[in-house]
Amino acid sequence: MLNKLNQISAALFRSPLLWGAMLTVGFYAPIEAGILNHPEVLRYFAGHWVEYVETGMFFVGLSALAIKALDVSAQLGQAQRPLLPPIPSGGQPASDCAYLLEFVASKQPPSGPSYLSRRLTEALRSIHRKGSAETLDADLKYLSELDAARVAQSYAFIRIVIWAIPILGFLGTVIGITMSIANLNPKQLEQSLPEVTGGLGVAFDTTALALALSIVLMFTQFLVDKLESRLLAEVDDRASAELLGRFRGEMVAHDPLMLAVRRMVDAILPNTDRLVARQAELWRSTIDAAHSRWSELTAASGQRIEAALAGALDTSLKAHSQRLIEAEQSLAEASVNRWGVVQQSLEKTSAHLATQQMELRRQGEILLKVVEATDQISQLETTLNRNLQSLAGAKNFEETVVSLAAAIQLLSARLGSLPAGDVRSVDLSRPKHLGHAA
Repeated sequence: MLNKLNQISAALFRSPLLWGAMLTVGFYAPIEAGILNHPEVLRYFAGHWVEYVETGMFFVGLSALAIKALDVSAQLGQAQRPLLPPIPSGGQPASDCAYLLEFVASKQPPSGPSYLSRRLTEALRSIHRKGSAETLDADLKYLSELDAARVAQSYAFIRIVIWAIPILGFLGTVIGITMSIANLNPKQLEQSLPEVTGGLGVAFDTTALALALSIVLMFTQFLVDKLESRLLAEVDDRASAELLGRFRGEMVAHDPLMLAVRRMVDAILPNTDRLVARQAELWRSTIDAAHSRWSELTAASGQRIEAALAGALDTSLKAHSQRLIEAEQSLAEASVNRWGVVQQSLEKTSAHLATQQMELRRQGEILLKVVEATDQISQLETTLNRNLQSLAGAKNFEETVVSLAAAIQLLSARLGSLPAGDVRSVDLSRPKHLGHAA
């Protein structure tokens, strides 16, 4: 149970998905927290969900390459040291393979079997099973080709990641162009242009990021592949040095059955090599054809999309210009009508102003007459004051008043004694030639 838990923990520790997820979280944590807020970083890594997926896949592929590079570097140091005990003088019998297998198993690293230990283990098992080391050279060559195939197969996940990142970039391009076409509004072209350009930015930014990340992964894979090829060469040399000449030869080579088998194997191996080479060539031609077809489809799709966008923009601009001309004409007509109404209002205002001016002139004349009457009243008041002063200054004013009262009474008596027909009216109004009281 403990051994199984150790294996599970070791597998998790060597999992590229785990390390890729951790690197992705560590990369986006400062971006989401606002610590890393460079405009280019936000544009190319945090502008769309496709960019998040591309970056996560890039870190997964980079983690896989880093784990493989560390493993290969460690094995490269182990492949330069002998793993089996020294070869005894005179060689060893094939029956010692069981002991040698246990010796190799005890020397395996805790992380798992290396290329060298696996190569030696498989070669020793083949010798132990056959009971002879006559076909050791062919076995080592076969095991070398088998390890090369395993190495090529070990890059399958990384090749899928490198292939998937550009596909995600093209997916982002399709999504961005779809957003641009969906947000394109011919009736409101100016308001929809920012959304259209934003969609095009998503289209091109996702493709640019995908191509850049895939290029980095491809170069990293090339370096790790070269390092692993060097490791396989070291393993080939070390396995040959450890096994060739170790076992004593048997006389099985004179067996007619073994000779027939050897001839058959010698006849089959060249044909097998040719079939493998032919198969590899067919695979290469198929991949190249698919790649060229994909490039043609991508170019044709880009041209069609460009033509569709150009036609849509041309139609929208023409419709927009026609609407602008119609709007300008309607505004001009409305302005002429408003200016006519304003002119009529000005004419009415001018007529009202003329009427008010005449009324003001008439009011002015009335005010002049009022002023003249005020002057006459002032003159009368002055004359009355002088008369009052003259009366007040007379010494016999009271006597005169009494005499006038007596005279009035006398006249009243006499008028009362006269017949009604003899009464004459007396005009007491001031003579016109007098300017003031007597």
